[in-house]
Amino acid sequence: MPHVKNRDSFDFFRLLYYFDDIFFTLRQREFMENSLLPLATLIVPVFVGVVLFILSHYVGFPAIVFLLAGGILLGPEFLHVIDPSSLGDGLHLIISLSVAIILFEGGLTLNPEGLKKAPRMIWRMLTIGVLITWLGITLLIWLLLGYSFKIALLAGSLVIVTGPTVIAPLLKRIRVKEKLFQILNWEGVLVDPIGVFIAVLCFEWISIDSSMVSHFSLLGLRLLTGLLFGGAIGALVAWLLKKELVPEEQTNIFVFGSALLLFGLSETVVHEAGILGVVIAGLVIGWIAPPRLKHIRQFKSELTELAIAMVFILLAANLKLEQFTMLGTMGLWTLAGILFLVRPLSIFVCSVGTTLNINEKVFLSWIAPRGIVAGSMASLFGLRLHQAGYAEAHFLEIFTFAVIITTVLLQGLTAGGLARLLNVRAPDKKNWLIIGAHQLARQVADFIHDHSDAHCMLIDTNADAVREARQAGYRVYEKNALAPDALPDGIAHSVGHILALTDNRDLNQLICEKWLDAVSRKHLYRWTSLTPNGEPTTTGAGIPVWRNLPKPSQVSFGMARHELALRSDPRPPGPDDDVLMAVDGDGRFYFNDFKKIREKAVHWLVLETRTISLRTILTPASGYSLESGTYMDALSEMLDVLKERQPAFPVDAIREEIIKRETTFPTYIGNGVASPHVYSADIREPVCMIARSQQGIAMSTYDKKKVVLLFLLISPENKARMHLRLLGEMARIAAAEDNVKRILAVESPSAMVDEVNEILLLT
Repeated sequence: MPHVKNRDSFDFFRLLYYFDDIFFTLRQREFMENSLLPLATLIVPVFVGVVLFILSHYVGFPAIVFLLAGGILLGPEFLHVIDPSSLGDGLHLIISLSVAIILFEGGLTLNPEGLKKAPRMIWRMLTIGVLITWLGITLLIWLLLGYSFKIALLAGSLVIVTGPTVIAPLLKRIRVKEKLFQILNWEGVLVDPIGVFIAVLCFEWISIDSSMVSHFSLLGLRLLTGLLFGGAIGALVAWLLKKELVPEEQTNIFVFGSALLLFGLSETVVHEAGILGVVIAGLVIGWIAPPRLKHIRQFKSELTELAIAMVFILLAANLKLEQFTMLGTMGLWTLAGILFLVRPLSIFVCSVGTTLNINEKVFLSWIAPRGIVAGSMASLFGLRLHQAGYAEAHFLEIFTFAVIITTVLLQGLTAGGLARLLNVRAPDKKNWLIIGAHQLARQVADFIHDHSDAHCMLIDTNADAVREARQAGYRVYEKNALAPDALPDGIAHSVGHILALTDNRDLNQLICEKWLDAVSRKHLYRWTSLTPNGEPTTTGAGIPVWRNLPKPSQVSFGMARHELALRSDPRPPGPDDDVLMAVDGDGRFYFNDFKKIREKAVHWLVLETRTISLRTILTPASGYSLESGTYMDALSEMLDVLKERQPAFPVDAIREEIIKRETTFPTYIGNGVASPHVYSADIREPVCMIARSQQGIAMSTYDKKKVVLLFLLISPENKARMHLRLLGEMARIAAAEDNVKRILAVESPSAMVDEVNEILLLT
């Protein structure tokens, strides 16, 4: 028995030690969780927010809905992965800086030309509309919910703002008429600082014991500080960028740092002045339009999405769901009054005497989703009033988020259908703008017009080309395509496709970049040549097309001389056809990957060669710089390059014959130019390569000159007349020493082809 007792005693103490280890482990884990919770609260919302933004893009629904749901799910109410309270006062700082970033980007994106679309309506909405919204919501809260007039006034001021963070994605998705777009966009950006000032004024009236005169004096000081600081720093930043005193690679971070500095300085001088300051600075920089403004806007847009993602998840995680029940039935009536009474009253009063029709007014009356600024200010004020002992403080946050959730969900879900029902959607952007008015551009326009209901417009700075196109009945503008605003508004906003067909491939790429904001990236096309290595130039904006063609003007010249022609054919092209475009039964056009759409295409645009010349067979990949020192080695090297660039070409069958022929009788035609040539029974079209030797190739020539330029010509066996004509064109080039010097002087081998074509055009 003692033995058993001792054993039981041993087991009991061992069990105690076991449970003590468990409790210690749990306490240690709890300590670790508490110490890591602030880090998780900062990191998790960033990653999850970005993922939710991507999800919203594919689903086509406002990201704010996913962010709200994600924040609530991750917060203390459910998973407790994040806890905003663990950040302490840092939460206020994060929210303030994020709002500054968002509003600075909003100011950058405002187009001054947009204000001209509906100036009277916009200014009324920012003044009369703000007052109607503020006082109308205040009365609803005071009368229906029974809160004190002070709290009702503060709550009403918080939901004045419509919020660019929810308006911009909504407008991008449903694409309304330009006038409505500008009204809602300007309201969304500019009403934020106005609403913030009014909310701060109300908050100070409630929380600070001073006279109303001092409150309004402080408001005036905020306005003055924001205007002066924002205007001055914005102008300074724009000036530094225009003078290119900031390195290009540091431009984005310099502007970002300047915006944060401006916010900090303004807040140091007068509390809550930084909001207006960053908006004004963004407006000034955007309106001055320094170099790389588009890249700055892109960078700021990405930062804004990051700020929205993090802050909205934090704000949602801070909510306590049971508090929403405090609104009750009267809360639902209050929300209905905001949607169906206050907003329509504001719009219809502000639109008196404007050109807006009833459908446009109804649409504007429905679209007023609240966003992150309203939620941020409500959280900040609610927390401060709660600390000051106000029992009604939680109402501010619950009411504001109820308005945000209701407006975003209802209006986000119904905006597209309502726009279609009221016929306020912008017409589909299906028209084409072709840069170039030469013959190639005109005939491509004919093909597009014949096989779709889209209109084609041509734009060119060449007055002669514009005049010829206009006389032929084309819709053409003598403008610079680098300035989209130069086109009439109705024209620019109807363009859904760009086809850049200038002779300068870099200019074509730049044109596509300039139109990125107006036209989808997948509908931007540009002619570009191959690089000297025979590779396509695919970097930058715009999808490269027709990379094997000479310059568009040279193709046009060949068409004018009836050497080339475009053929519109319902039959599938043959393997040797040079296909430019294809169209399917739904009117969609294709420029590349013709094998994939062979079954869908109903018409093909084919470039056919009627008279073979050097200009029609040379491509940018035809040029080459020699490294070999002897004539025979040079020939062998050119054949190796030809085989590398055209693996299917029967080089090996030709090599022995051409080297044997040139060894017996080298084909030298003068002024340092040789034209080795041969026939082949294995090809159907001629092939030509141009190679240069900077050192020169020593050989026995009648004019005692080294060979510096070689034209390698391989022609089909039964095309003797064509073969002789091509050799004759080479002889025309070699006849003048200046021609040879021009070809040797260009920078790249591909440019030699352009120079040869230019010489042939002039001789």
